[in-house]
Amino acid sequence: MSQVNKKTAQMTQLTLLIAILVVLTFTPLGFIQIPPVAITILHIPVIIGAIAMGPVCGGILGLAFGVLSMLKATFMGVSPVDLMFSPFASGAPIQSLIMCILPRVLLGVIAGVLYEALKGRLSNDALSIGVSAGVATLCHTILVMGCLWFFFSAIPLKEVFLTIVGVNGLLELGVGIVITIAVCKPLMKYLKTRIAV
Repeated sequence: MSQVNKKTAQMTQLTLLIAILVVLTFTPLGFIQIPPVAITILHIPVIIGAIAMGPVCGGILGLAFGVLSMLKATFMGVSPVDLMFSPFASGAPIQSLIMCILPRVLLGVIAGVLYEALKGRLSNDALSIGVSAGVATLCHTILVMGCLWFFFSAIPLKEVFLTIVGVNGLLELGVGIVITIAVCKPLMKYLKTRIAV
C-alpha cells in the first residue's frame, strides 16, 4: 500500500471511530445500564484506535471524546456533576476544559504507547491488548474522578470516591478489556492484510 493510500486509510479509520464516538455520546448506546450503575463504553473506541493506529491517533480520538463530552454536558447535562464538565455552566471554565480534555487525550496516548511497548514482549497479543486497555481505562477513571474531587470538591467523602472508582471503575475496566480484545484482534489482522496488499 502506498504512503498516500495508507494516510487515506488512516484518516478514514479515524473518521469512522469519531463517528462511533458521536453516536455513543449522544444516544443511550454509550451506556450499559446495570442498576444501580451505568457503565460507559465511550472510552473503548479511543482505546481501539490507539492500539490499532498508535498513540498519536489515540490522542486525536481522546481529544474528540473530550470535546464531545463537553458538548453533551453543555447541551444535555442534567445532573450537577454533568454541568461541571461544561465550561459554560460550571463556573470554572478552565478547570472544566482540563477535566474534559486532559484525561481523555491521555487515555488514547497511554493505551497506544503501552501497547507499542508491550507487543511482542508478552506471551500473546491478546494479553498486550488487554493490559494496555486495562491500564488506560484505570488511569482515565482515576484522572476524571480526581479532577472532580480536586477542582470541584464534587466527591467530598473519601468513601464515596473509593466506591465510585471501585464499582464503576472495575465494571468499566472489565467491559473495556473484553470488548477491546474482541474487536482489536480481528481488526488488526484485517489491517495487516490491507497494508500487505
